[in-house]
Order: sequence, then structure tokens, then C-alpha cells
Amino acid sequence: MAGLPNLWAAAPRRVRWAGPAAAAVLLLVAVSVTAVLWAESSGPSAEAGPDDLFQAAPECGDVPAGVLDAALGEAALDGAERGLLEDSDGAVCTWTSVGAAEDGAPPRVLRVDFRALFTDRAGEVPGAEAAADALAALEPIQRGVSAVPELGGDARAWRATPAGETAEVAFRKDNLIVRVSYGGADGADGPPLGYQDARTAAVAAAEGIEAAI
Repeated sequence: MAGLPNLWAAAPRRVRWAGPAAAAVLLLVAVSVTAVLWAESSGPSAEAGPDDLFQAAPECGDVPAGVLDAALGEAALDGAERGLLEDSDGAVCTWTSVGAAEDGAPPRVLRVDFRALFTDRAGEVPGAEAAADALAALEPIQRGVSAVPELGGDARAWRATPAGETAEVAFRKDNLIVRVSYGGADGADGPPLGYQDARTAAVAAAEGIEAAI
């Protein structure tokens, strides 16, 4: 028996070596779980907070008929999409003028993009603040940006296409960002729509929408 290895004597050394390693693994797991729980409690929210004015994005039907008539005459809804995102609810609506080709007038397109941003889970960043930040982040990546004071201090307009035949206006109402673009349809006959005319039409449509929502 004296020649056999003393397994019991060796075991404590293995336990002593494994103890710190196991503790490190447990600590790493604990830190990871804590990080996940913190992110879940303070990250983007899947639904509006109680102080968010807009609990969801408006519908395409919330755009007044008078706005469509003024911008397009007879209008047809070409596209309507909406979806709940991690930190917001959005809807995109597109209308085109009807019968313009028969009248010899180039067709026109009006697109309205609604996005309601929500207060984060921790309640530290209100939806209105998140919307203001998101709107401000749009400005540096646009061309020909100009202020639109009639729609608020942070409202802006810009050229949505290089040639300027489409203008876009973006404004904020509490936690809701509204982007309105107006322009000529691709491949339209006749002279292209000038930027100033497109901007005027986009601003007028935006004012009508702002008053209705």
C-alpha cells in the first residue's frame, strides 16, 4: 500500500486550484447578468411612458383631406406602413396625385412619416427629449437645410433630392417627429418641380398636419 499514490492528499490541491477559477467564473456571470438587467431597466422602451403625449404614431387617416386636396388635388394612397420599434412607434404614408397625366400636369407625391419616441425604461430620458435629439441628428446629414419657424424652433426643411425637385420638412410635437416630403413623381413629363415650390407645398402640408394631430 505504501507504493500507491496518495489520492486524498492530492485532492485538496485540485480543490484549492479550482476554487479561485470557479469564483472568477461566477463573478463574470454575475457581472454579465447585472449588465443585462441594467440594460433592460434603463434601455429603450417598447411602449410609451405615462408622460409621453403620443402613446402611438398617428394613422394615415389622421392626415386631413384638405391637406391632400391642397397638395395633390385628387389623391390616392399608394402606400401605408406602420410598425412598433424598440423605442418608438412609426407610420409611413404615401399619396400620389390622380388624373394628373390626363390633365397634362406632372404627377406629384406627398409622403408623411410619423415617429413617436418613448421614454426609456428607467424614466430618465423623456420621449420628448429623445425626439428632440433624433430630430437634431437629422440636420447634419441633409443638404440645403433651412429653419421653418412657423413649425417650431427645431423644425427644418431641406432638399430631399440633389436636383431639388423634392423638399422635406421635419418638425416635432412633444415626443412625435413628423417628416413631410413633397415632390414630382419619377419620370414625370413636363418641367421638374422647383425646390422653392416644393418647399412651400411641404411646409403648407406640414402646418395642416400639425394643426390636426
